Amino acid sequence: MTEVTTGTAVTTDTVLALLEAGPRSARDTALRTARDGRHKLAATLLSLWAAGGEKLTDDQTAELRLAQERVERYQQVWERLQEHAPDAFLLKGMTIAALYPPGILRSAGDLDVICPRHADLWACARHLAATGWELEAFTVGPARPGDTVSPHLGAEFRKPAPYPSQDPYAVGLFTAEIVTDVHGPARQLARPPRSPLAASTVALVAERWERPFRSRDLLDLVLLLRALDEQGLRQVRDDLGKAGLWPEWREAMRGIARLGWRPAVVLPHTRAAAVRARLLRSARTALRWSSPVRAAAFAAQSGIEGRGGRLAALASDLVHRRPGARRLLAAGVPLFGVPLDESRDAEPVERLRLDDVGRHLVARTPLGSFLLVSGAARQEWLDEAGGPASAPSSTSDTSEPPDTKHSSSVRTGA
Repeated sequence: MTEVTTGTAVTTDTVLALLEAGPRSARDTALRTARDGRHKLAATLLSLWAAGGEKLTDDQTAELRLAQERVERYQQVWERLQEHAPDAFLLKGMTIAALYPPGILRSAGDLDVICPRHADLWACARHLAATGWELEAFTVGPARPGDTVSPHLGAEFRKPAPYPSQDPYAVGLFTAEIVTDVHGPARQLARPPRSPLAASTVALVAERWERPFRSRDLLDLVLLLRALDEQGLRQVRDDLGKAGLWPEWREAMRGIARLGWRPAVVLPHTRAAAVRARLLRSARTALRWSSPVRAAAFAAQSGIEGRGGRLAALASDLVHRRPGARRLLAAGVPLFGVPLDESRDAEPVERLRLDDVGRHLVARTPLGSFLLVSGAARQEWLDEAGGPASAPSSTSDTSEPPDTKHSSSVRTGA
């Protein structure tokens, strides 16, 4: 049974508590702390001051205006994407921002869009490419048993912000909600999502795999828990268990408790669930690293992550030559796409197709062709992969579970 308690409001006092700043703290000091990546609360604090009638400096007014324009720009982008992919839905971001009081901003770093089918992702990607967005990254990852799409795809786009001081705009298109673990398959949550708020709750908890919780994360979780209905809470419980996120959930709840807050709901029996999740995680990690194929691929991935040096380069060479990208995908290793130069008369494709070109695996997509690698790519590989396919092999592009005759090459239960 779920224990119902009290909620927390988005107020100036709430934000100052998150910043560990007293009500008499100097505004400049509080705002400087709010801008820090541990918080990301500057836009919220500025909008609270403005809503409360406090006079802002010219610089603060300009900062608030830029934050508002960024939010509005993302809202416009999302409206256009919905026209091209009505079944797509937002994760975190504006979904959480809608829970803030009217006129109070939640800063918008990027836009995460979940595309239930490959066709949804291609439709959104075509629109972005046609409207001046640049493709920054493309990934192909294995699916898990029971997922409704295989393989999982990710496409990340960027566009420069109008002012040099701003971060570029970024839109991520994904077929799975949790893609923070580059060493394993993405995690697809409940489909169809019974509650977008529930999906955002679980995805926010999953951020802990990539970084420590921000203070804003704790505020967001309190607001999400207050807004979830009973069906949404069931989805949260199911998806936390499916993703093995109970330890991270308990860490977030401890952080909220240290602030003296009581969230609107308290999920029961989480201690035992966290212990089971840790044991299962340890067993899976041991199994994952016991495979020489996966171990070498993970070493190669460190080259893409900007570390690893010579060892990563050697591992990348080794796994690309043998066993090769197709076997890596089958072993549960996500692959990264490197764009290939294509001739003007290259045959366009409407769906994903995986082609073996010599010893290379090439993804033919509506966005172009990509050499798939687990680590840094050599120029000679790109030159070789630019030739004609020697043994084409198709990958299912549908929201339905793929045929068993194809699934062995792209699915994994690891």
